[in-house]
Amino acid sequence: MGQTDMVSASKDPAPDIVVEEVEQARWASRAADITAAELSLALYQRNRATLAVSGGRSPKAYFQELTRRNLAWDRITILQVDEREVPEGSEERNLTDQISSFGDLDARWLPLPVSASEDPKALRAFVEDLQEDAGNPPVIDVVHLGLGDDGHTASLVPDDPVLDERHHVIARTQLYNGTHRLTLTEPTLSRAGFVLWLVSGPNKAEPVKKLLAGDPSIPGSLVRAKRQVMVATPDVLR
Repeated sequence: MGQTDMVSASKDPAPDIVVEEVEQARWASRAADITAAELSLALYQRNRATLAVSGGRSPKAYFQELTRRNLAWDRITILQVDEREVPEGSEERNLTDQISSFGDLDARWLPLPVSASEDPKALRAFVEDLQEDAGNPPVIDVVHLGLGDDGHTASLVPDDPVLDERHHVIARTQLYNGTHRLTLTEPTLSRAGFVLWLVSGPNKAEPVKKLLAGDPSIPGSLVRAKRQVMVATPDVLR
């Protein structure tokens, strides 16, 4: 599902992920500072910058911190890393929390087209809009990722054919925790200029250990972006 003309997945070895251990009180603020610096650099080099954000409850404080940073938001396009196929306005949709955090900014919003399975035109329009700001194939400046207990990131989930998608910008998962999802594919994530991993909580300790070791048994280890930083609370790294 999605636009073709994509490069093949990288065969390079797993990149080193720079780890910053940050106390919970400063965790969201530090992540926002890093993101703002990367977006500022991108805007210095080009007219527009792109930021892809993940869903979930944990990044809400990070989003709120990021909106306070003095950036040229009117030159930034915000898109989603993944989204559940649920009705608009549902609390299950990542976009609901994301819009509540970023909605007052002048940024250009590019939500994932959850209607794409029924409306191929919406899918093509999304990819064309992304290519307009990020090139073809798209190179997203900053991608924010989380890590699930099972090692998934974005909606690259264990044992799903979506892990093998090499030709499309986005893909649709099989049912996962009760819903289908749209997700940026591994090649799209791996081409990103910068990946920020944001993890917190002792339940993430084991998947983080596997991620940092480049363990191929978890989907998170598929991401091969050359520049990756993890901002983690101490309980993650014990």
